Amino acid sequence: MIIYFLISLLHVNAVDMSEVRRLFTIASKNEVANTQMFELTDGYTMDYKPVVYAYHAAAEMTKANHTAWPISKLSHFTKGKTQLEKVIAKYPQLLELRYIRYAVQNGSPSFLGYKENMASDKKKIKANINKQDWPAGFKKTVNTVIEQ
Repeated sequence: MIIYFLISLLHVNAVDMSEVRRLFTIASKNEVANTQMFELTDGYTMDYKPVVYAYHAAAEMTKANHTAWPISKLSHFTKGKTQLEKVIAKYPQLLELRYIRYAVQNGSPSFLGYKENMASDKKKIKANINKQDWPAGFKKTVNTVIEQ
């Protein structure tokens, strides 16, 4: 019984970041991928796994792309935006959080007024990307996104 409990704890604590990152790249256009990312990142907190939490916030925001009702769209977007901004305020040194925000702002409609951090996030990402221990493929994806 104790072994089962320990294994279940390890499973809960393990998240495949390569899968989360892959889903993030397609979630805005693919509802199934967005739902998968939302579920895969669910249950993480800002203090326990801030990067995973930020991807969950992004998945919440991206639900707006897959919802028909305008009020629901705005609700999803606002809830995710609040979560994302809180985690970035608490962990401003985590570059991946800046990438997530940049990508979301880049894809958000102008009328939402959520574009104000793009220039500063892009500058910070460019200046620090080579210092990150991210996989080469992810660095390439990040560079592609910030150069669009």
